[in-house]
Amino acid sequence: MSRLLYVGQQVADELRNNIFENISRYKEEDFLDLEAEGDWRIPLSFDVDLDVLQALIADGKPESEVGNSMIVGRALQKMTPTLARENRIWIRLSHIECLKYSRDRWLHTEKDDEEFVKDVSTHFFAPTLTGCRDDHAISRLWWNHQIAKQIMPEAPERALKKILALADIRQGLVERPGIGARPALGRGIIRILESTERLVEGKLFGRFIKKVNLNGAGIAFEVWNESRIDQFMADCLEQAESEPKG
Repeated sequence: MSRLLYVGQQVADELRNNIFENISRYKEEDFLDLEAEGDWRIPLSFDVDLDVLQALIADGKPESEVGNSMIVGRALQKMTPTLARENRIWIRLSHIECLKYSRDRWLHTEKDDEEFVKDVSTHFFAPTLTGCRDDHAISRLWWNHQIAKQIMPEAPERALKKILALADIRQGLVERPGIGARPALGRGIIRILESTERLVEGKLFGRFIKKVNLNGAGIAFEVWNESRIDQFMADCLEQAESEPKG
């Protein structure tokens, strides 16, 4: 166990402004020489086990994304949503402890330098909430786990298996924080995903979640029992399936 570290603002700015100059570091080298000399080691007030992050798998498969999200969520379990928006924490992790995973998962050396630099900017830096939640190589995994834990505190891995089964599902649940903040509603969505395999086919889930948002406005799902919520989900699915697909 050790303190979670983050980089100074000057380091963050220099890295962001000099991606092209550091392109060989991103492709095959590292930043350890810079880390040893600059302001890269500002400690936070809690301990974490970063050794487990070496187990991250970079193949991009849904099952790997589930496992990776569990690993990051457990390693950084003391992280808060407010703290998780601090870009400089994620810069440190993607450039030092998780450089190999971040490189293998998101960078493609066959791309031209301009496209390569864009990928580095997207996946190694998290200057906005959207970038932190959806794009950064490590922070997106933390947010996956955070939303899953909000929906199913007792079984986040169960929720993750459905949240990460399809890009549209992640978009519907992780990128709509209102759903994650309403566990009863989120659990209902997870249950219908588990019981209805066709929901992950084509664009059906996107139409379904629109019906959930439309029909669920103003409903206090927190006072409904599971059977009533499940019937609501079934009705939304029926409406989504009967909607013209053109």
